[in-house]
Amino acid sequence: MRFRKHNSFCLWALLSLLLCTMQSCVVQRIDHTPYAQTDYYRHTLQELEKQPPVTSKTDSLQVGWAKVNITPPVGSPLAGYGKRKGLRYSAVHDSVWVRTFAFDNGQAEVIFVALDMLIAPMTVAAALEKEYAALDLSPGQVYLSATHTHSSFGGWGQKLVGRLMAGRYSKQLVQQTTARIVQSIQLARQNKQPSQIGYGTAYAPHLVRNRLTGSLAGRDTTIRFFKIVQASGKTAVLTTFAAHPSILPSMDPVLSRDYPGELVDELEKSVDFAAFAAGAVGSQAVVAPHGDTHESTAAVGNELAAALLEKLPAVELTHTARLGYARHSLLLPKPQWRLNTSYRFAPFLFNWLFGKYPTYINSLQLGEVLLLGVPADYSGELLPQLERQGQPVVLTGFNGGYIGYITPDQHYALKKYETRSMNFYGPQSGGYLTEILNRILHRYKLPQIK
Repeated sequence: MRFRKHNSFCLWALLSLLLCTMQSCVVQRIDHTPYAQTDYYRHTLQELEKQPPVTSKTDSLQVGWAKVNITPPVGSPLAGYGKRKGLRYSAVHDSVWVRTFAFDNGQAEVIFVALDMLIAPMTVAAALEKEYAALDLSPGQVYLSATHTHSSFGGWGQKLVGRLMAGRYSKQLVQQTTARIVQSIQLARQNKQPSQIGYGTAYAPHLVRNRLTGSLAGRDTTIRFFKIVQASGKTAVLTTFAAHPSILPSMDPVLSRDYPGELVDELEKSVDFAAFAAGAVGSQAVVAPHGDTHESTAAVGNELAAALLEKLPAVELTHTARLGYARHSLLLPKPQWRLNTSYRFAPFLFNWLFGKYPTYINSLQLGEVLLLGVPADYSGELLPQLERQGQPVVLTGFNGGYIGYITPDQHYALKKYETRSMNFYGPQSGGYLTEILNRILHRYKLPQIK
């Protein structure tokens, strides 16, 4: 009996020690080291110095555009909400597309791709990397973006969380989407004509709210857009807005572009081509006038189109165009996916659940405006820190990578979805990424717009 009791005690002690050891491996304290003192910050700055933007200015600009249907068959999974658990759609309300622009001033060429998807998926971005050489393009010349609709197709996530958010992985679906993006690039290039380009803004404050803090000041209410007119007279619009396209019910098994689809459809009643890319949607919720219905997606899309079209005739156009591009490596700290106020899960657990992918920032200079593409839900609250020099900046997200929600550092302690569950890289993510974006802006040394 004593022997058994001794063995039982030893076994209990061993299990207790093992559990404690496992806990110390799986759970760690949150790291509050100032980012300016870290190696990842220093290495990112070093990479910026190695990757100067390619810029040029000429007296001629050619632009072409094209769209290709990327709708998979009914029965494919939806992407956008974890609680769907790979729900497959049984109907298509409106088809999804890739819409592409080719910009060329004779010295530089840049491709802008807008996908009617939750994000530009990492698996698709990786597949595209293998296609660029045949297209005589470098990765830095291709600027990926997405509408961020939460009712488009999935099937592109390989790791556990990716499958939870986007359904079962399909290699065929990834290959098909990649091939159609390549087709859209080829068609846009074929359709290039001498063109004029201009930039404008409109406003829709009644259509966006700050879902993180409720602050009226912490909103990005600006509709940013480019107007492009070819020599033939055909007109195109490329536009962004910062309200989340998440109007439709999460468990509705219907494929849809949400309000961005209604917006471009309405614009194309007045212009020949339109494309939309999600802006700084982090913490920015759309105000749906008729609840989670298609009536709301139509109402929001139509109101945004009306506000934009009112400003469109006054946009000044120019033949002379600065054109520039770069792809900037973004080094990150170890993941700090939080368990509670003081502790995080170990990085290996995060990487096992989410995966580990390359991260970078795209920049694209169109005239005197700079577009910045980030791998994140970047908060609209942070935009004033990028625009404070008086230079027009257009920020888009979901550029082929994903690092979670990027919100102001002062909100880190909030027990909210965006700052607790979706903050992947710690208490200084907002400050770090915003500084890097400002350094990229400075590298272009664009003249200020008065």
